[in-house]
Amino acid sequence: MKIYNNILAGTLTLMAFASCMSEDLESKFTAGGDQGTLELGVELLQPARRDVSTVNFPVVIKDASGSVVKEYATVAEVPASIVMAVGSYTVESHTPGEIAKSMSNPYYKGASDVEIVKDVTSPVNVVCKMANSQVNINYDEEFRNVFTAWEVTIDDGSETALSFTQSSTTNTIYWYFGEAGVKQLVVNFRGTTTTGNTIAARNVLTKNQSSTGGYDDDNTNFTGGDLITLNFAPTESTEGKITGITLSANVVFDETVEDINVGVIDVPGLNDPAGGGDNPGGGDTEGITLNLPKDITMAAYGADDLDKSLGDTYIAAGAGLKSIMVRIESDSEEMNSSLAQLGTDYNVDFLAGAEIVGNQNVVSLFESLGQELSVPAEGDKEYTFPIGNFFGFLQVLAGKHRFHLTVTDMNGNTQSGSLLITVGA
Repeated sequence: MKIYNNILAGTLTLMAFASCMSEDLESKFTAGGDQGTLELGVELLQPARRDVSTVNFPVVIKDASGSVVKEYATVAEVPASIVMAVGSYTVESHTPGEIAKSMSNPYYKGASDVEIVKDVTSPVNVVCKMANSQVNINYDEEFRNVFTAWEVTIDDGSETALSFTQSSTTNTIYWYFGEAGVKQLVVNFRGTTTTGNTIAARNVLTKNQSSTGGYDDDNTNFTGGDLITLNFAPTESTEGKITGITLSANVVFDETVEDINVGVIDVPGLNDPAGGGDNPGGGDTEGITLNLPKDITMAAYGADDLDKSLGDTYIAAGAGLKSIMVRIESDSEEMNSSLAQLGTDYNVDFLAGAEIVGNQNVVSLFESLGQELSVPAEGDKEYTFPIGNFFGFLQVLAGKHRFHLTVTDMNGNTQSGSLLITVGA
């Protein structure tokens, strides 16, 4: 009997201890004992083209300080009602796993705030929106008959670009543009035809010409939920030669089923033998490609409104690059004086002609201007010289500034061209 009593006493002690622990935790959780009830639901704001279940979405409830107070592995595990301490909370839910820049599936997420009131049942419905966008690439039959190799690169201004080639295993990718989205997408194309010609093109996509805008009608950014389709077709001249590509773009916004045309701005000059407006040079000759943009006119202090990629100059040499000389000619004394000072400070003389290949002084100079730039090594096959990196520097220097480029390959072949940038007063 004594042993039984000892065991019983010990059991009662443990039960009492556990009860006290539970009361302490509950007291702490309920912040004084006042409680209410939360009824939670999770649903998707999704287009009619897709059917996704939220059953396996995890759910997290956080208090006003951001601390997790309730957590469920799946929506299916959430009880019909949840007793909560009085206070302010945020309920979050999303597709299982973490969102990535590039995915093979859509990713949904959402959050809702709720206030728990004493002895009141507070319903909250978390609406999860698609955070990434579906990007589709379509090539028509003629395109596939004309091109033997190609690469399509979509640049949203982040550190990672989206790339499709003739070897891509899929022409559909889900791409994350970030929380705020992006104002424009730069689509670069480079392909080789069956006759061995190289075709290059650049287009800038915007959706500010559309009558609707996805989740937020007044948001002209590319954001989550968009279905972006790019259609490529070859451009044929009257002589029957392939001279370029034609890009058309459509978007199906979330909650709509209608295709909306996207503004496609052609950036001319990539395959223009004139190589930059009416300036001589550029094009493809002797195994060297020098694709200069058209001449650019910008307003004083207008660099912020100008896409830097408009100044990109694509350079390629089948035999490898030996030299890229860049010389700047200007009618602005202030510009010439500034270039002379940069030459003194960084040993990069754009007035006489500065070598770009292998020149780390050029990298240092642009770093001083707050611009990132890499330079090619001797023997590299291709390089894009970003004249747009000068925009911020030029916007305070009214006048006409001509950039002369001369490219030499490892076999001694040369190709030259120029680009004129006019800055208004």
